[in-house]
Amino acid sequence: MLSANELLTEARRLSGLDNYGDMSFKEGLEVLVKSTNEEAGLTAEHEALFKQQLLRVLVNRLRMEQDLSRHPEILDEEILPPVFITSLPRTGSTKLHRLLAATGGFNSMTFWHADNFAPFPGSEGVVPDPRIAAAEEHLQWIYRKAPEFQRYHPMYAEETEEELGLLDAGFNSLYQYAVFLNIPGYVHWILSRDGSQVFRDLRRMLQYLQWQHHRGRKRRWVLKTPSMFGFEAAFAAGFPGTDFVVTHRHPEQFMASACCLYRGCRQQYSDEDFTLAAGEIMLYNFSETLKGHLHWRSQYPAEKVMDVRFGEVTGDEVALVKRIFSFLKMPFSADNEAGVRAWITMDSKRGHQVATATLEDFGLKSSVIEERLADYFKNYADFL
Repeated sequence: MLSANELLTEARRLSGLDNYGDMSFKEGLEVLVKSTNEEAGLTAEHEALFKQQLLRVLVNRLRMEQDLSRHPEILDEEILPPVFITSLPRTGSTKLHRLLAATGGFNSMTFWHADNFAPFPGSEGVVPDPRIAAAEEHLQWIYRKAPEFQRYHPMYAEETEEELGLLDAGFNSLYQYAVFLNIPGYVHWILSRDGSQVFRDLRRMLQYLQWQHHRGRKRRWVLKTPSMFGFEAAFAAGFPGTDFVVTHRHPEQFMASACCLYRGCRQQYSDEDFTLAAGEIMLYNFSETLKGHLHWRSQYPAEKVMDVRFGEVTGDEVALVKRIFSFLKMPFSADNEAGVRAWITMDSKRGHQVATATLEDFGLKSSVIEERLADYFKNYADFL
């Protein structure tokens, strides 16, 4: 059985540090641990693996707090209004995120930046940063445990990635714990909250990463996490002035792929086959978060939101990025275009596999998808 207090104590021992700073995160950690113990059904092996991930996060929190006490100027870092890509999953958001990062016009984080967001002791000036090797080791573990996850969302230590590691550290958002484990108690606790603390925490951590990796560049962050679909209002409240890019794809075209991704996520901490459960879980999650998304959309300034079709992301990428720069009122330079084209060339050599799963594989029917996501079809028909 996991224990929140024992985890906090063990992280202190491992790091040699004692000060966690603001302990408001402890409530979420306690809810997560309780839900995991009572609902996740982890084997001893999987519990030990999960414990290591929780300790990694807690040790990073302790190291970050030490840096904040030594360098109070970190919290003076100005976070310009971000560009946030929001969407249901499997709609091209990952590719678009990496394309925009490749322009060089934005701050972005790589997997290794977020995986260990605090520097290792004694690593200042060490090249390459030892956190890169640690991230590679973490990814190799994921590849072994969850090959389907890697197939449907390939991750690379030095590639632009979602802010997952940062969100994990707050113990107050749906990703990653709620995706990788069967913990409905934790999910219900998250959904009962307004989400504001998530983005206050995220702002502080972006200041920390900006101080480490982008100091003095005066650029906007480009961020994306599909699990934040439906929480855009809270994000906008935490980051006033945010411009949103919403990617779209017909649900019947991405639903089977989303189910595969979910099934792959579960492979990390379970040996069970989640094929039969994936379809209903995905439909429920999407229909529920859609409510928050559409409510936000009805109230947010239209000129601050841009819709993108999946075909644009997979078609003329340079034309799409130019259109987004125009939407953001940013000049698109030859260097920006060169960065995009270089990334496209590099990514084309990675040998991505084409998804072959069907709705039938997950017991899904087109009629049910159309019924459950009727409001999505109604509001975004022009982009599907």
